Parts: sequence; C-alpha cells; structure tokens
Amino acid sequence: MNKADYVNLDAVGIAESIRRGETTASEVAETAIDIIEGLNPKLNMMVIENFDNARKRAKKPLPETPIAGAPFLLKDVNQFSHDMPTTFSCRYFGDAKPKADSELVKRWRDAGLLILGKTNTPEFAEDFVCEPTYRGTTFNPWNPEVTTGGSSGGAGAAVAAGVVPIAHATDLGGSIRIPAACCGVFGLKPTSGLNPVGPYYPEISAGFNSDHVLSRTVRDSAASLDATAGPMAGARYHIVPKVESFLRELDHPAPKLKIGVSVSTPHGGRVGPRQIKAVDITRAVLESMGHITQSYTYPTDLGLGPWMETLWMMDVAYEIDQRVQENSREPLDEELEALTKYLRGHVAKLSAMDLYMGRQAAHEASVKLMDSMKDIDLLLTPSISSDPIPVGAMDSRTENFTIEAWGETGHAFAPFSYICNLTGQPAASLPVQLNDGEHPSAIQLAGHHRDDHLLLQVANALESHFEWSKYQPPTWAGHYD
Repeated sequence: MNKADYVNLDAVGIAESIRRGETTASEVAETAIDIIEGLNPKLNMMVIENFDNARKRAKKPLPETPIAGAPFLLKDVNQFSHDMPTTFSCRYFGDAKPKADSELVKRWRDAGLLILGKTNTPEFAEDFVCEPTYRGTTFNPWNPEVTTGGSSGGAGAAVAAGVVPIAHATDLGGSIRIPAACCGVFGLKPTSGLNPVGPYYPEISAGFNSDHVLSRTVRDSAASLDATAGPMAGARYHIVPKVESFLRELDHPAPKLKIGVSVSTPHGGRVGPRQIKAVDITRAVLESMGHITQSYTYPTDLGLGPWMETLWMMDVAYEIDQRVQENSREPLDEELEALTKYLRGHVAKLSAMDLYMGRQAAHEASVKLMDSMKDIDLLLTPSISSDPIPVGAMDSRTENFTIEAWGETGHAFAPFSYICNLTGQPAASLPVQLNDGEHPSAIQLAGHHRDDHLLLQVANALESHFEWSKYQPPTWAGHYD
C-alpha cells in the first residue's frame, strides 16, 4: 500500500481494502511505520515503539471485524499491554515492566488492530496540554506554536497528521475532546462505563473517566466502540449498549431531535468569536436537517469546587504509592513534576470523609445537570472557549507552578468538557473548518446516558456536510516523502 492510498483511507476503509485483496496487513503496517519514522521527529507524538510485534501480528490471520488490520496506537496511561511498559509519561516509572493486557487492550487486539506503539501524554494525563518533562512537547500538525491539547495530545497529533486512522485516548475532564478540538479530528467520550477499565481498576477518577479513540471519521469511532463496548466480568456495574451495533446505526438517520444551544460557559463566561461562529454554522445545518434548536442555560447552583480535583488526584497518588512499594524507594525530586508533587501532598491530607463528600457533591451536581437537559435530546456548545493556546501557556512542571493559576487557565480554556465527565453522559468534539485550509474550530455535542448511538448518528450527518475527514494540516502524512 502506498502513502497516497493509506492517508485517504480510514480504519474501516483499510480493513475493506485488505479483505478485497488490494493490500495486506503487512503492507499497511510497513506504510504506517515508514510514516511514523518520517514524522515522529517533527511531531513527537509516539514515545514507545512496538513495530516488531505489530509486524508479527500483521502476518497472522485477521478476524472478521470492520477494523481488522488497521494501524493503532495506545496512549501511555490507563491501559496496560503485555508487550510495552506503561510509564504514565513519568520519569519515576521509566523502567516499569509490562503487565498483562487490560480488558480494553485485549478487545482491541481481538478486533485485529495492529498496535504500533504508544503516544505521548502529559504526566499522569493530568494536564490540559501535552508538554511532559519526561518526553517533551507534542507539536500540533496545524501549527507547532499552539498546543495539541491534553491529555491525549500524542493521539490527536497522530490522527490529525494522517499517521494512523485511530488512536487510543482517555477522558477524565476532556482529554479526548480537547485534543480533538485542538487538532481538528473527531473525538467521542462514550457514556461512562460503556468501555471497561478493568481488571486493574474498578473505576478511574471516581468514575469520571472514559477511554475510547480519536478518529478522522465517525464510522471509525462507531466501529471501534462496537469492538470494545460492554461490561467486563467482575465489574460491579454493567453498562450495556442500547443498540446491537453503533456502526450499523449509522445506516439510519437520526430521528428529529430537540437540541439545546449555548455559547456561554457553565460559569456564564464568554467564548471567542470563531467558537461562536462554529456553533452558529452548526446550528443552521442541524435545523436544515429538520432538528429543532433552542437556547439552553447551564444551572447556576451546581456547587462545583475543589472536590473535582480531589476525585481524580486520588488515582495519581495511588499509582505513585504502588510504585514506591515496587521500587522500595521514594521518587527523587526530578522524577515528578510540580503538579504531581502538589496533588500527592494534597491527597495525603485528605480523609475518607473528604473523599465521600466529594463523591456526594459530584452526584448532586450530576443530577442537577441532567435535570436541566430533560427537555432536550442533545446539547450543542463550543468544544473549547478559544483557539488552541500557545505552547508554554500552562505551567504544571516548574517551580513557578501554582494550583490556582493552573486551574484558572485550564478551566478557562476548556470549560465545556469536564461537565460531561461529572455526569458520565456521552459527548463528542466535532471539527468545523470556518475557511478552507485553516486550522479548524470545533463544537461539542452532549447527549443522554447510553444515547451514544444518537450522538454518532448526528455527528455522521454533520461529517457528510462538513467533510472533515478531508481536512489536511500542513504537517500531513501524504506530504511526507
């Protein structure tokens, strides 16, 4: 398979090409490896290589799935793989040993994906940008001077540049949707619990987190969800899809929906003019499809506060404590970034009652939020409040770090995403290019629990209109010789 053919196919298209005998999984793998070797020095998107194991897998028979034989990248956090370490992008975990596959990784392998390596992420996936001390900044294919977004910045850059059609991403406060918005690709955060996080964890970030993929097409996201959605044996709570196949649901148009629209942040703040324009354009397209739109206002009494950080900080402290036992030593000062040190100290001061009260506050806020959406099917907002911020605009790493400045900058930049982690509802970032050839803006659609299929159907119709799978940034695999 040559590069020109490869970059014009999504994962479903690659699998179809292999099944028709037009190419082989080995040829696809070699093309992807060649592109990675050419572009990774420029983008710093991939940080752990798994080429030889991917080559071996490509030579074996493929399963009959819609994405079999497609190249894929794991993110270096949350999910474990038997053939690569998971370092959480942290120097203290630099010599960590691989573990047996997480359930989600096993399902991706069973679907026939070729796992070529692991992508860059901020330390412990805890930042709004992707600029870790350990492995360095990942650069945006549209403009290297602005962020890819975090925490799935490596995945966002790889998919946006055409390096791979799909890549693993995680989302505890927007880490799928923020990079999707910054890199001009599609990113769905599924209903919390729809994709498993076990067996190593009962939940991640007090249930805020959802793992899935970034993609250039909606059908790749749907096909990937078909491969992974559904409960894992031993999980305490079983979230079951409403539909038999998310991919097949795309063959049917969405019913006429009532869609709420807001260009004000959950705190009543303003967003940039390009973000407003993207929402206005999308609203008009949705109305032309027969959907009804109406203004929406976020509840003002959600009681959001520091407990939100407390809930996800617990996970990082746990991982470090487990590593301390494994290493029989505390981390050196240079082995943890400033934000990580802060949150570890913060968690050490908390009581069991602090954690319980945080979970209770999250539940109460979630009930209020979803009650505010009871008369609408979807909510349309910007994905982020502005264009992507410059590289270096946020500091989670140096002695100048303060939690106040970091939190204020991050939540001002991405105020729409974490609300959907709080509720557990599905939400997706969709790219909208306002002018040909320029860095896309992005809108967010949020739905009701387990209505991922409705969100995907609407997104699929919008993709047909905006044709974002054809967006090509200046750094593009098709331009690389």
